[in-house]
Amino acid sequence: MKALFNFINNLRYLMRYNIKEIYKDTLYTKYALDFIKYEIKDELDNLFIPKILSNEETINYIIQNNASISRFGDGEFILINNGSIGFQKANKKLSERLTEILLSNDQNICIAIPYGMCHTTNSSNDFEKYFARTFWGANINWIIKLLKKDKLYFSPGFTILPESIDKYHHIRQIWKNKDITVISGDRVFKKVKFNVFDNAKSIEYINAPTVNAFERYDKILAQAVKIPKDRLICIILRPTATVLAYDLAKLGYQALDLGHIVKSYDAFCKKDELTPSYLNKFFAKD
Repeated sequence: MKALFNFINNLRYLMRYNIKEIYKDTLYTKYALDFIKYEIKDELDNLFIPKILSNEETINYIIQNNASISRFGDGEFILINNGSIGFQKANKKLSERLTEILLSNDQNICIAIPYGMCHTTNSSNDFEKYFARTFWGANINWIIKLLKKDKLYFSPGFTILPESIDKYHHIRQIWKNKDITVISGDRVFKKVKFNVFDNAKSIEYINAPTVNAFERYDKILAQAVKIPKDRLICIILRPTATVLAYDLAKLGYQALDLGHIVKSYDAFCKKDELTPSYLNKFFAKD
């Protein structure tokens, strides 16, 4: 009986002790949550956010300065980190070249990085927020170390599914009434009904592999440097375009890495519904 009495007393003591500890932990959590906004503010005051121009500002800069552009998206960062993507298997030389370009500081070559890499806005849809929190959240700490605080970056997003005809009119001013050469994957134009470049003065085409184009980079570059320098070069060649636009710009050409612009314009003109399944096909290999 005494043992039972002692057990009950001990249980009561433990219950009182645990309740007190729980209460203390609850108070600590409350106070910590109340104060955390000041800790976050201290972090934010020292947070480096790269300056990235908007899509419209990027287009205007290219037009006004006859500038070249190399674009970086999630695929290019995966390749820098020695990963593979659907269009290009991992390649050490490509990783080195992409890193070199990202670190470059040529004023006539726009280096474009995604705005969503360091930002979400109230207008961001659920997919954009999810992608920012997963992919960029997982990679931003090493990516941000490659960026420069005093450098102006540009937006790669002007080539990806603009939603109004006015925006396409703006983009198409870049090559309107100009002699252009399009270097693209050999399957890019096969399913296209509406050609985004049809307002150019003249168009020449050079085909390259749609997949793993960087494996033939030397041959592609050798063919590209035969183009007269008074022609605007538009490149639709995924990560290889990032490198090719940079190298051609260094040689005195105006060269534009234009990403998804061909498929985007065609989808817009055909009034394709941008469902999740459609977008999966859109971003898949051509």
